[in-house]
Amino acid sequence: MAVSPSLLRILVADDEPVVGRLVKESLSLSGYDVDLSPDGWDALTRYHPGDYDLLILDSKLARRSGLEVVAQIRNGGDGVPIILTSASAAGSGRVEPFAFTYHVELLRKPFGLRDLREAVERAVRRPNG
Repeated sequence: MAVSPSLLRILVADDEPVVGRLVKESLSLSGYDVDLSPDGWDALTRYHPGDYDLLILDSKLARRSGLEVVAQIRNGGDGVPIILTSASAAGSGRVEPFAFTYHVELLRKPFGLRDLREAVERAVRRPNG
């Protein structure tokens, strides 16, 4: 059963302001309730289990990488759906096994808005954990 976008809260963390705004605007136009975080530390500070239905994190965030944020959340037992964005060549040998191990959706940059929406739909349909 599909969940109505208007019922889903998403936290987007990207330290590239233009990318963060584009993701937020695109998902907001699709009916999602989206908050934007400028770095990993801010994302961890803002995130509390149950407050968000989905996290979209850049793998190379400032102050705490997206990988560190994912690990802290997952190691705390939280199965919230997460999309990890990553530059296609940068660290692919590390990011892919990490995404598999921590049960996150991987979205390669640069990505199109359709790719983003499809990743969001897959992530929220995926069983937690």
